Amino acid sequence: MRAPLPAEGWTYVSTGLPIGLALGAGIWLLSASITGRQEPWDSPGMYYPSALLGAGLIGGFLIPGHWAEVGVGIFTGQAVVLLGRTMADPGNGGLWPLGLLVLALYSLLALLGGGVGAALRRLLRRPTG
Repeated sequence: MRAPLPAEGWTYVSTGLPIGLALGAGIWLLSASITGRQEPWDSPGMYYPSALLGAGLIGGFLIPGHWAEVGVGIFTGQAVVLLGRTMADPGNGGLWPLGLLVLALYSLLALLGGGVGAALRRLLRRPTG
């Protein structure tokens, strides 16, 4: 019988959410530096979809038992940054409800990535032979 990995133990029930929060906020906070655009969905190319899939993949791989929490955390982390920027400059934030809707739709990619990451982790842990 194998001992569970620390990330799969009962003491880590909510670990996926803070990891997702950090990943989601990081996507938004770093996008201006990486792409030159304030919002990641305005960036050219596949930056935003790739960042969401990659963040979900990383989170799902790290916390395979709570990959859905990671996806919710990624959405929430992005929403916190979006709403924080709106509150900091209310003159530019008239479309924030639409922004949250677009954010939710895009964040489905993070959820997909989390599921793939969790499946990959389980596949790699499967005994061979």
